[in-house]
Amino acid sequence: MTDNIGLSSFRKKKTERPENITPELSEDINRTMPEDLLKLPQSRLTSKDLPKSIRLPLNTHTAISTIATLQSKKIYEVINDIVEEYISNLPASEKKIIRSSIETVNNNH
Repeated sequence: MTDNIGLSSFRKKKTERPENITPELSEDINRTMPEDLLKLPQSRLTSKDLPKSIRLPLNTHTAISTIATLQSKKIYEVINDIVEEYISNLPASEKKIIRSSIETVNNNH
């Protein structure tokens, strides 16, 4: 079958390479991520649903509460909107880490 042994050998009967089939959706690189990682229920949340507190500087708290007043929302809804906007601008790898940590917390409670 071969004239020589090793790297210098050539096959007498070469098999043809199979036809290369490209997938139809190979050009679409965009992966889907959920739009809202922080899922809020439609109804208003009570204090027992909001167990965590955060400490903010007074000027940040004033800005958030003013935005909440202007948009007729609760403060936690405004903070949630701000965090969702921030997350949507992150790279996909960081979104995936955030999503997995949120799912872990949701599964534990």
